[in-house]
Amino acid sequence: MRRFLMRISFGLILASLVLNAVLVVLFSWTYTALTQETLVATVYFTKPYDSSGFHIAHLNGENGKVVGDFKIYGEQWRIDAKFMKMKYWSTLLKLDSRYVLERFEGRYKKSEDQNTQQKLSHDLGENTLLDRFTLLGWNPFVDIEYGSSVYQEITLNQRFEIYKTPTGFVIRRVPLAVDAHTIQK
Repeated sequence: MRRFLMRISFGLILASLVLNAVLVVLFSWTYTALTQETLVATVYFTKPYDSSGFHIAHLNGENGKVVGDFKIYGEQWRIDAKFMKMKYWSTLLKLDSRYVLERFEGRYKKSEDQNTQQKLSHDLGENTLLDRFTLLGWNPFVDIEYGSSVYQEITLNQRFEIYKTPTGFVIRRVPLAVDAHTIQK
């Protein structure tokens, strides 16, 4: 009888350890899926000597692919996108949120300046619908579609990294490597 109880105890301890290990793996997988950030674009700025109040934005897309160099006015910059947020349970199945970058432009801090000063907007891509599966007009994986926009102060000698999260975009600043060719005044 004593041997039987030892085996049962050992089995229960082993089962609880396995269950705990499975729960830790599932928790970390869930946490990763719900907090994942994916780099979608980078931008840095230069200011020509004859700038007359504008900056040149050097925008790169995913995998460093050059999107273009854009002339913009203002103290800030903004990037707009069409965003498709997936339901949380579909995010756990690794069905990531989707986006299409639509517009890049300069921005002024004061609304008065925004309404009266020179400005330029640049289209970044076709205004296409995001690919999606629908069943009689209903998509079981998509939570909502909306526009997502982020903006930041224009800072020379900084690279801005735009990341996609499950719910929209975030920006992170990274110092540019400074050499004789990138120093801005």
